[in-house]
Amino acid sequence: MGLAGEIPSSISSLNRLTDLYLYGNELIGSFSPLLNLSKLSTLNLDDNLFSGEVPCSLLTMPFLSDIDLSQNHLIDSLETMNCSSSSKLETLYLSNNRLSGRILEPLSKLTNLKNLNLASQNTTYPINSVSMGFKSLEFLVLTGTAISKLNTGSPNLEMLYLDNCSINEFPTFIKNLQKLETLRIANNRLKGKVPKWLLALPSLRGLFLSHNSLDGIEGSPKMLLNSSLAVLDLRSNAFKGSLPLISPGLCVVLASNNSFTGDIPLSLCNQSYIPILDLSHNNFSGSIPHCLFTMVKDMDLRNNNLTGTLPEIFDKTCSMTTLDFSHNQITGKLPRSLTSCVDLKVLNMEGNRIADTFPFWLKDLPNLKVMVLRSNMFHGPIYSPQHPLSFPHLQIVDISRNKFTGRLPHDYFVNWSTTLISIPQEETELYYMGEGTMYDYYPSMYLRNKGINMELEKILDTYTAIDFSENKLGGQIPESISLLKSLIVLDLSSNDFSGHIPSSWANLTSLESLDLSRNQLSGKIPQELATLSFLEYINVSQNKLTGHIPQSTQIGGQPKSSFEGNLNLCGPPLEKSCFGDKAPSTPEAQEPEPPKQEQVLNWKAAAIGYGPGVLFGLAIGQVFYSYKPVLFFKLFRF
Repeated sequence: MGLAGEIPSSISSLNRLTDLYLYGNELIGSFSPLLNLSKLSTLNLDDNLFSGEVPCSLLTMPFLSDIDLSQNHLIDSLETMNCSSSSKLETLYLSNNRLSGRILEPLSKLTNLKNLNLASQNTTYPINSVSMGFKSLEFLVLTGTAISKLNTGSPNLEMLYLDNCSINEFPTFIKNLQKLETLRIANNRLKGKVPKWLLALPSLRGLFLSHNSLDGIEGSPKMLLNSSLAVLDLRSNAFKGSLPLISPGLCVVLASNNSFTGDIPLSLCNQSYIPILDLSHNNFSGSIPHCLFTMVKDMDLRNNNLTGTLPEIFDKTCSMTTLDFSHNQITGKLPRSLTSCVDLKVLNMEGNRIADTFPFWLKDLPNLKVMVLRSNMFHGPIYSPQHPLSFPHLQIVDISRNKFTGRLPHDYFVNWSTTLISIPQEETELYYMGEGTMYDYYPSMYLRNKGINMELEKILDTYTAIDFSENKLGGQIPESISLLKSLIVLDLSSNDFSGHIPSSWANLTSLESLDLSRNQLSGKIPQELATLSFLEYINVSQNKLTGHIPQSTQIGGQPKSSFEGNLNLCGPPLEKSCFGDKAPSTPEAQEPEPPKQEQVLNWKAAAIGYGPGVLFGLAIGQVFYSYKPVLFFKLFRF
């Protein structure tokens, strides 16, 4: 909203006001002007600059039931320690302030309080041995707040969030929470076995234990069979051996980054529907149970030792949105029945042994956004006059490290996705592909960007990339690439492309990384590339380029290795001068390219007719952590 300064005193005259939302401003000072709003029931002051104490008079206003004071600079108040139990307050959000454990005991006197959020307190005082009453409390969030010991006599508690609280053992008071439905206790220091009493809680539906050092489940391997769990998160622990037998009601299984071995258990086939199955980064072997292909929505089995072929089993009932079998030992061909999976958004088969031709038929998938076929045994042409490509929403395609051959026509990219062709819009909020809202699951992938192999731990919903590198593609580079105004990464390296670099690539205004190295390109580097303001990386080494290297902040800052291997290329950063011992002369005009103006105009008309707007994918919900980089990159060496 842009409000700053103190709350104006005139607001106190609004004595019939019931709901007040002033979040996301720069308000400071006292809460006093609000205390006369006797009818107020909802107050939201989230994300402001309030500091000092939380006055008890604010918490005990006669009709106030919901207060959000998150993301301010509030501290404990001595006055708060004597708050009256007459408060009607039911919801109190105080996350991201500077409160200590001392605040809990007085707050427990607010007998009607049902929802309390004290996450991420910036304080050196942990919660130490505090016994909390909270007889009505149903929802308690202490995420990111240091806890030494915690005990609560809240028999009605349904949701308890203890993520990142430096806990080194399971709090025993949880045994008594017979109504508990969700327990989040991830990112702590837990080790050893998951206690069987925890799995026996009668109402527990969601158990999130990721990023600890747990290595097993106490008792029989069948402990999970009788549990009431619907969601189980065991990611990033030290579990080993076979995957435990699970109950028929368990529908979300997150067990990546462990040391599970053996076959994927057939007991999973007892489920009626599995929204998410993430068994990636383990040591599973054998073939993939065929039942999973018809019951799983998001299936992530990457980085295992799985073998066998993919069955022709998909039909019109397919609801799959993510299929990631990358870095296994899958053989055979891609099943043509995948065309039945009209909701498929992410297809990642990288690092297998699939021997097939280019899957032209995947263009029939209307929602496909990511197609990764990298490092397989695909072969043959990627262009066919009988199968013109028109991926409606494809924004990341990686077919590198295969044996694709042939030439690409100049209009090859004309009918590609509107996401790539449309001018990118400035986004005020970041969204990622995946189910981040409830389960914190995001597809990831490896990608070569700016000369480095990286892991995208989350794929930004607007990220775009084309990687055709390390194949045997030849002929001229299609000039229609210039239509892809939203393209961020373009890698055509290690092929047999010849001819000129198109000057029309000046239209690639979003381009950050361009790799054309190890081809047969000739002519000059177009001066127009110097106008690409976002270009951070360019590599044209090992070609047959000639003339002066264009000078700009982007190109001039590249290492000389990006231009080496071109005998007749000169100018900084290369040591070879363009003028020798002679005075500089007027630069020669670049050799004219074959006339294609009419064709280019037709391509542009086709692109405009294809669709004017960008259709974005799933809005994945709130972004919990804010980073300046738009992607979560992890360096990865092959």
